[in-house]
Amino acid sequence: MQDRIAAELLEIEAILMDDRLAEEDRAALHGAQQALRNALDPNTWQPASLTFYRLGARPTLAGPAQH
Repeated sequence: MQDRIAAELLEIEAILMDDRLAEEDRAALHGAQQALRNALDPNTWQPASLTFYRLGARPTLAGPAQH
């Protein structure tokens, strides 16, 4: 199984080298790459950000709502 995951990682690396790749596809491949690396070695997983974003909005501090 590890050999298949390693082969998939190599294929993803090759695809990411293509400058014509759309940014959305590139982001998806980076996510897949990170998940596969985690499958091989759980210590490679980077912790998630504690900041949440909405599309088109800036992050805000948590606190009482201002009207």
